[in-house]
Amino acid sequence: MKSIASGVIILAVLILVGCNNVATNRQPDPASSPDSSPTNSPTNSPTNSLASNPSNYVKTYKDETHKQIQYGKISINFDEYHIVSDTSSDRNETFKLEIDKGKVRPETHMTITIRAIKKQDFLNTENIITYLSDMSPDYEKIRIYNNVTDDSGIISLYSVTGGELTNYVVCYRDACYLVESDYSILEVYLFKNNPTANYVVNKLKIECANSFTTNVNQTIYYNKNKFEKAKYDITQGKGGTKYSAELSFDNKEYLNHFTLKNEKGENLLTLSTEASSSNEDIAIKFLDVNMDGYADIQFLEEEGTINNRHALYVWDDSAKNFVKVKCDEMLSHFEVYDGYLKNWQKGSANSGVIQKLVWKNKDTLIKESEEQYQAN
Repeated sequence: MKSIASGVIILAVLILVGCNNVATNRQPDPASSPDSSPTNSPTNSPTNSLASNPSNYVKTYKDETHKQIQYGKISINFDEYHIVSDTSSDRNETFKLEIDKGKVRPETHMTITIRAIKKQDFLNTENIITYLSDMSPDYEKIRIYNNVTDDSGIISLYSVTGGELTNYVVCYRDACYLVESDYSILEVYLFKNNPTANYVVNKLKIECANSFTTNVNQTIYYNKNKFEKAKYDITQGKGGTKYSAELSFDNKEYLNHFTLKNEKGENLLTLSTEASSSNEDIAIKFLDVNMDGYADIQFLEEEGTINNRHALYVWDDSAKNFVKVKCDEMLSHFEVYDGYLKNWQKGSANSGVIQKLVWKNKDTLIKESEEQYQAN
C-alpha cells in the first residue's frame, strides 16, 4: 500500500509540475518582449483552432461586426474595415481585415502584425533614421512623430515604408510595440487627433529620358505642426553630378525661399516668391522637362486663383548649372512629351486653352499651336 501511495503522490507532483510549465511558457519574456501577449483578443468567433501550445490560436469571423484590435496598450478602431481572422503565434499576433460591403477605398484589405519590443532611447533624429533604415534598407519613406500629446496615449511613433510593407514603432510611456502592415498610413487609425509628423524623409526616384534615374532624398521638417523647411540631396543619374537644395517658408512674410548648391557648397540658384501658404509639393518639383536624361527644376513663381505660374530651370551639364527656360507663355499646368510640352491655361473654372510648346533650343520654348477647350 505504501508503494502505491508513493506512486500516486509522485504522479500528482509530476502533473502539477507539467501544468506549471504550460503556464510559464504562455508568459512573455520580459527581457525580450515586455507585454507581448494580447490583453483582449477578439471573441465570439465561429471558428477557433488551437495549436499544441495553448497561447497559439487562429480565430476567424464571418460577419462585419469585429472592428477593434486590442493588443496591450494598442487599441485600434476601424470604421470601414472589419477583422476576418486573428492569428497568434510565438510573440506575434496577426490580424487580417477586409473592407465592409458597400464601402469604397483604394485598399480593400490590410494585414497587421503586432509584437511588444524593448523601448528604444534615441539621442537625436539621425539615430532614429538610422534605426529605421537598418530595419528597411531600401526604404522609400520615413515618418517621425516625436513628443506627441494625443488622446491615444502614444508619445512617439516612427514608421518606415519599403516595398509593400510599413513598419511602425509605436511607443507609450511604459510600453513599445513593433507593428508591420501592408497599409502605409496606419497612423490615421492609431492616433486620435491626427498630429503632424515632425520629420518626413522621402527617397524619390525621378525617371528621366534614356532610362536614366535621378535620386532625390528629401527631408521635410515641421515645427508645431507647421512646415518649416525641406532639404534635398540630389544625384543625377546621367553623369552622377551631386548637389543639395533647401526650401523654406517664411510664415510672417509669406515667402518661399529656395537655394541650391553644388557638391563644393557653391551657390547655383537663389529663388524667392510670394506664397499664400507652405506647400512643398507644389513649390518645387524635379523632372526631366526637356527629355535630355537630366532632372530639371520646376519652381512655383506665382500663385493664382485660377492659374499658377511656374518657372523652369534645365540642367546644363557643360556649365554644371541650371539655366532658366525662356518662354513667353504662362506655364500653368503642363505635361512633358518628347520635343514639346502640352500646356493648359484656364480662362475660367471649366474652360481655357491647350498650347503646344516646342523646344527651339535646349533652354527656349515657343508656342507652335493653341486650341480652346471646354470642360463637360
